Amino acid sequence: MSNTIKVLLLKYGIPSLAVIVIAVQFFFVNTQSLNKWKGGGYGMYTGIHYYYNQIYIPGMSVDSLIANNNEMERVFKHLKLMPNDDNLMSAAEFVVKKTHKDSIHIQIWKPSVNSKNGVYSRALVNEIYFKKTSL
Repeated sequence: MSNTIKVLLLKYGIPSLAVIVIAVQFFFVNTQSLNKWKGGGYGMYTGIHYYYNQIYIPGMSVDSLIANNNEMERVFKHLKLMPNDDNLMSAAEFVVKKTHKDSIHIQIWKPSVNSKNGVYSRALVNEIYFKKTSL
């Protein structure tokens, strides 16, 4: 390989590849509810870590649901990571099976902080009303 090809590859090829990877990441974040922290982490400094997303189930304590159930904790962690419709549906099914409820309402809330005035608030990311008859 000649010296000019190496220079061109280093100068244009590698940066072009990086831009393509970043573009694919942003595409999946905006269309597939992929967490900004995943797939290279290009958005890791643009939002609060997914760990701080909150799962709210009216009439139930999420902390007591995961207290002695590692599988429930794993399902909720995956739901916080990627709060898309499929993960929300599978979490709702799992909770209904484990708690023997007829129906359930699950909400995912994402924290946000206004950088201008420092006010903390939450935004509803996704929610589902799930009935046992849907199984």
